[in-house]
Amino acid sequence: MKKRKLITFFILFISLNLFSQEIITKFESVQLIKPRVISLNGGMKSAAGGKSREYIKIDLPQNTVEWYYSFTTSPGVSGTKNLNLATQIAAMLASKTNVIGTALTSTGITKEVMKSIEIPAGTNSADIYLCDRANIDKFLAKEDLNLFGGSYSYTMEGTVQNTKQAIVQINDITKGTVFLGLKNPSSLDGINITIEVVAIVKTQVIVEKSDEEKKAELYGGLGWKQFENGDFQKCIEYSDKANEYSQLGWVNANKGLALLILNRETEAMDIYINAITLIKKQNNPNYVFTEVIKDLDNVINKYPNLSGAKEIKEIIQLEIKK
Repeated sequence: MKKRKLITFFILFISLNLFSQEIITKFESVQLIKPRVISLNGGMKSAAGGKSREYIKIDLPQNTVEWYYSFTTSPGVSGTKNLNLATQIAAMLASKTNVIGTALTSTGITKEVMKSIEIPAGTNSADIYLCDRANIDKFLAKEDLNLFGGSYSYTMEGTVQNTKQAIVQINDITKGTVFLGLKNPSSLDGINITIEVVAIVKTQVIVEKSDEEKKAELYGGLGWKQFENGDFQKCIEYSDKANEYSQLGWVNANKGLALLILNRETEAMDIYINAITLIKKQNNPNYVFTEVIKDLDNVINKYPNLSGAKEIKEIIQLEIKK
């Protein structure tokens, strides 16, 4: 009997401990290769000295979600250009980070990076290949030009050919060590390739909730219990009590649901708008929106003619990011 009580207490302790904390997922940019200028001769001139191919070694950090390289080109006799890839990605992440420090989903990052990063215009074409250790050696040895046959392999994602400037995103290969093989496809003209490499790394941070947030969640939980028991007015009262300590999106959504059932549609709409605003600022909003929609579906199934429920559901569905 004592053993059973101990187990029960231990489970309760874990539950309370988890309830008092929140795991926040963050995305941070890490500069892997600072802006570097690679000067390459034309193929014919490299035979008499110099080189038309070079490589960059990249060690991907743990928990890399995706990584990018940007490059631009200029004639071999001209100066270099600023890429500022790391600075631009860091600024983008900062602008898309909400008030509690949680950035975009990883899929949202890709869209934002590709849309917002600016690259200086290039003037000469370059080839860049993503290779492993064995194939970068073959690339440098020019085995593809061997008269007796030979070749090297590369990954299509991360490879560009005959391109003057680009930002290239890679998310298929996110672990280990990889190599970028840089090639001047011109037989005569030399080029400068300015290149920079940045990874986006996912980290999880445990954040201790404030006493006000803990009290708000407890009252919010009591409110939902009353909702399940069919006491919708009591649900509203407990939700209001929760809001006195801290405004929580899911608590406001629960209150809005109770107001709908009580045929207080105008009030419910105002509360749901507030709930949507709060949920968008918190960690993993898509998950919370999905749960709110499930609750609306349950109510719609039970009360098919409930005024305003379907309209609110449609508004929330528009907030879920693909």
